[in-house]
Amino acid sequence: MRILLAGSTGLLGSTLRTALIDRGDDVVRLVRPATDASGVLWDPTSEPLDPDVVAGFDAVVNFAGRSIGEKRWSDREKAALWASRVDFSAGLARAIAAASPKPEVWINASAVGIYGDRGDDIVTEGDAQGNGFLAELTASWEAATAPAAEAGVRVVLMRNGIVLSADGGALGRLLAPFGPRWLSPYRWGLGGPVGKGTQYWSWVSLEDHTRAALHALAGGIAGPINVVAPNPVMHRTFIRALGRALRRPTVMPVPRFILNAVLGRELAGALVHEGQRVMPERLVADGFEFHDTDVETALREALAA
Repeated sequence: MRILLAGSTGLLGSTLRTALIDRGDDVVRLVRPATDASGVLWDPTSEPLDPDVVAGFDAVVNFAGRSIGEKRWSDREKAALWASRVDFSAGLARAIAAASPKPEVWINASAVGIYGDRGDDIVTEGDAQGNGFLAELTASWEAATAPAAEAGVRVVLMRNGIVLSADGGALGRLLAPFGPRWLSPYRWGLGGPVGKGTQYWSWVSLEDHTRAALHALAGGIAGPINVVAPNPVMHRTFIRALGRALRRPTVMPVPRFILNAVLGRELAGALVHEGQRVMPERLVADGFEFHDTDVETALREALAA
């Protein structure tokens, strides 16, 4: 396949790019002018994307987006998150819809944060959008892809959970909420669950995330898919498994106010205090088999990589 890939320098994009190249695909990067990586240049803040850039590709994959947990959620940071996801995807959608010939499929990142805080309820792709900034951001992110779907392109929305990798993403931020990795309380045996720890965390190994993207590219599935292992766990169970993987104790509960002070109440809520018990109903129904379903084994492998 000939694939246009946005977000190729991030954790998910770089891992997928390697997998695509290894299997023989022709991967062209869509990059911003300030990025060191080579590829097709596009500055979404100053110009629309030329449909001719997209024409002729078999598929487009967009994993671009500013990290949710990079900074406290000030109004300025929220605007930057919105631009990097919603505005970027909207510009890409317009180009895909106008391209001739059009790509057959567009894989766009999304997040289980669209469901909001759901307590013990089991959530699938058929459930409604939840409340809060992250849910609103994600719903608008998905809605931005509509022009491409209306033009006949198969659009797949990968609603990602916590991807297990020590190299970045949500787990990297959770391991080091205070900044540098060496300051991580969990690596020093000074961490534990936050609050009661009864919120559910839906997770997926990096390998299974990449495999799910490859599955979506090759198959006929369209619309939202929950990219999470079929075994969501409570936060306290996740933290105990993390401690065993790190060979460190996790018996010191972290008061909610500490993360609220470090991350800001709204970001701390979306990133840690709230949760969703999400199941990958549509992926499983489509024949996808997860390799990693035990959180402790998956964490051990992620942290050893």
